[in-house]
Amino acid sequence: MRKKNKVKRRKEIKKEKWLKINTVSIWKSFANFIVIPAMVLLFLFVNSLPAQRIAPAPDNHYSEQAIKNQSYFYNVDREVTIEGQIEDFKFESRYEGKGYFLILMVKDKNSGQVLEVETAPASFFNIDIHKGEKIRLVGSIAEDQKQNKKLVLAREIKINNQTIVLRDRRGFPTWGQQGRKKGPTG
Repeated sequence: MRKKNKVKRRKEIKKEKWLKINTVSIWKSFANFIVIPAMVLLFLFVNSLPAQRIAPAPDNHYSEQAIKNQSYFYNVDREVTIEGQIEDFKFESRYEGKGYFLILMVKDKNSGQVLEVETAPASFFNIDIHKGEKIRLVGSIAEDQKQNKKLVLAREIKINNQTIVLRDRRGFPTWGQQGRKKGPTG
């Protein structure tokens, strides 16, 4: 009887091992024939979708929305050099609340005309600007059709022998560039 029990027990152990091995084999088969092909198909599907350029949202550069809401932009073909004196200045919210911009009222020494000059966000400047100071600026003449007025978008200003670059040569703002120190330094 003892022998019969031992034999019976051995058969049960073999059966258990066989079940364990087959269970592992079944899962390996499932992975090889179902999961891996599904992953390959998913990969091929994703790669067949049309590519889209992922770019960071513009910081203080002209976004499409800002251009729609404003009727002017920097035009290198309308660039002028103006020398004169700062008559007044103010801070205005521009470009859908992107910040308060320093707006200079500059009296052109040649024509005597007072021009509104848009510079950059006020936080860009680390220098003091005063009424009566002499200024030389390079900028683009723009027309704000909503308010029916002309203004100058400054690219570069020179005050007290200090040159401040506000835009690159193509007219794109330098104040929104990543990695740049905040504002000009004295």
